[in-house]
Amino acid sequence: MMNSLSQRSLEAFSAVMLTGSVSAAAEELCVSQPAVSRLIRDLESSLNMQLFTRHGSKVIATPEAYELIKEVERSFIGLRQIAEAANEIRNGNRSTLRIAAAPAFAQTVLCTVISELVLERPEFRVDSLSMTTLNVVRQVAMRQCQVGFGIPTEHKHEVDVVMTGDVPFRFIAPANHPYGEKLIVTLDDLMDIDFVAFDESTLTGRTFNRIFARMRRPPSIKTRSYLSQIISALVIRGVGAGIVDAFTAEDHKRMGGIVRPITVESRFGYSVIKPRGDQLSRNCQALIDHFSMHADRANLE
Repeated sequence: MMNSLSQRSLEAFSAVMLTGSVSAAAEELCVSQPAVSRLIRDLESSLNMQLFTRHGSKVIATPEAYELIKEVERSFIGLRQIAEAANEIRNGNRSTLRIAAAPAFAQTVLCTVISELVLERPEFRVDSLSMTTLNVVRQVAMRQCQVGFGIPTEHKHEVDVVMTGDVPFRFIAPANHPYGEKLIVTLDDLMDIDFVAFDESTLTGRTFNRIFARMRRPPSIKTRSYLSQIISALVIRGVGAGIVDAFTAEDHKRMGGIVRPITVESRFGYSVIKPRGDQLSRNCQALIDHFSMHADRANLE
């Protein structure tokens, strides 16, 4: 059975192969020539393989040595990469950020935020998970994710709330909708129009159900969906108009749809959370800062 290989003996072997002599290898490794020779002999013994033939003070690499050096150099590259990764991790530049977010964030504004950070920070790495807000809280509370984005939560005994806020709702319509001529859409404008609504199980769906219930002639709801992105997709395809959060509305506009302010007092709230007691990493803070910037922009538009 082959004996375990010494890292130092592999370094001596590599140095001899690189420099072509034991003396030069000894100088590079800052050890004596006999020490290098002993390391080479130990390696040959461990491998049960002759790596060099000796001709006086000179050594000549065997064909086996040329084959072996390929593997040794590959292993050294791997070790160097590990050392560099450890250094980056130690400095807070390499760790993969794992985030959990409700679909309204994960599939809209966070895509923009992540793309910005990847371009700005070559070391930035992130795994993004999309799920309901309750599962976002669970993932963060269990420290499976370092930060979470969802609707405002009351689970404050399980997680720390980093920030809360809200953005306006926006009216959305297909590109050829007559309301494209309006600067602002009012609730009265929604009377009897074909409409794509949120599912009644969602907070937004319940909010607008109450608003529509007070209208004398509410919009004609053609279909409902749990996800704002699906509502936007159905609206783009002409099923009807809709109302979504400002983050989804921004994507709707990129796809060529109409987006207009709407005169409702209700707003789309959000909450950013982290594991209880944990400190935010530099990349995590950058992610939150970029998100906050986009939320501020949504409130100004």
